Amino acid sequence: QPDAWLAAEEEEERLKELHREAERERREQLEKAHLRGCHALKKVHLAKERERLLEELERLQNVDRLRRRQAVSQVPPQLLVPACKRMEIKEEWQRELEFAFEEMYSEDRNMKGDQILKFEPQPLPAPSDRAQDNDL
Repeated sequence: QPDAWLAAEEEEERLKELHREAERERREQLEKAHLRGCHALKKVHLAKERERLLEELERLQNVDRLRRRQAVSQVPPQLLVPACKRMEIKEEWQRELEFAFEEMYSEDRNMKGDQILKFEPQPLPAPSDRAQDNDL
């Protein structure tokens, strides 16, 4: 009899231990499932947040692009011309002015062809005391 009693107590202890082990495993599985669920939820939230940020960034880029286009449309076209092209335009303008001046001058003098103009020197005005004071 004492051996059966002892065997029953050992069996009861073994069953309790198995029950505790099963309960511990169930709690661990629930905890792991909870962690996986939290992680998956976090990934979903991050993906949604990323998508929202990308849409916001695209909208801001479009607004910035429109603002830049408007700013560029208000810039005078001369600023958009490269420096070398501006120099060519200035030189061409200068040539046109010189040609127009030569044409106008030669028409007044009734000159033809490529002639060298000779100017006769004129005497300097007589120095006066007042002019010397201003020069000093």
